[in-house]
Amino acid sequence: MSRRRLPPLGALHAFEAAARHQSFARAAEELHLTDGAISHRIRDLEDRLGMRLFRRLHRKVVLTEHGRRLYATSREMFDLLARGLVELDGLPAEPVRIAAPAVIATRWLLPRMDELETAVPGIEPHLMVEGAPDGDAPPPDLILRIGARPRSSERVDRLAGDMLVPVAAPVYLARAGRPAAPEALLRYRLLRGPDDAWDLWFRSAGISRAEPPRGPVLGDHDHLIGAAIAGHGVALAPNRMVATDIAAGRLARLFATAVPWTDAYWLIHGESAADRPEIERVAAWLEQAMTADDGLPGRSTLPGSDLRRIPERPTVD
Repeated sequence: MSRRRLPPLGALHAFEAAARHQSFARAAEELHLTDGAISHRIRDLEDRLGMRLFRRLHRKVVLTEHGRRLYATSREMFDLLARGLVELDGLPAEPVRIAAPAVIATRWLLPRMDELETAVPGIEPHLMVEGAPDGDAPPPDLILRIGARPRSSERVDRLAGDMLVPVAAPVYLARAGRPAAPEALLRYRLLRGPDDAWDLWFRSAGISRAEPPRGPVLGDHDHLIGAAIAGHGVALAPNRMVATDIAAGRLARLFATAVPWTDAYWLIHGESAADRPEIERVAAWLEQAMTADDGLPGRSTLPGSDLRRIPERPTVD
């Protein structure tokens, strides 16, 4: 296609936003257009190209193969244009400030910072741990939260829910023995966090009449997971918060049984988000990364530490 026959930039902009969000409505919200205007621009683009870019499903749209290829090209084009404008202006890119509780910042987001910078090139992410001294730092552009829906005058998006899974460190399992069945955990030291859902977990595992022993109570998920990694007992923790520790061999998931977490992950958009498209790109990546792996694996073992080699013991001190 010659340069003179390129589609209108507005149509490509609408397509890129709709493809990134997989939603015409979200694209319309970002570009301050109506849903109908987004739909019209994309239909016009499809007619000009002579190919379908989306499959329209109930309440969502999905990219076709042509759409996926065009999205990769258009995303690269807009990122290149954004970097070019920054260089033309002669100013460094303004950082995108992301605030999060310690457990999300250190156990979920920090291990994925390289992925974020690759997915949204040209940005400078600043990770702000809530509760840590930060001097006179500007307010965050995006805020990750866990719990019930946050009260905020700004836009709030629900990113994902989670499941609670039992995990323990190899040092604890080497000392306590490998539990052969869920009921064996009734004799183990059970760490309790803010959720304290062990009763529900045992009922879900088919153990309805036994009362789990009382164990240490940790006030937040960061301390709960830290105590499990240190070998102080078995924790019932949100799957997404321990996935990196399981992959790194610091924890092992003991059984496939999982129970729904009553809390959820939320994203608050700061006042600056509406004026800076790169913030919306980071927000879209956070949502995609959080929902990328909704499946829960079955019983897992640690790399280099096979649970089958840890002897079973009938009782635990």
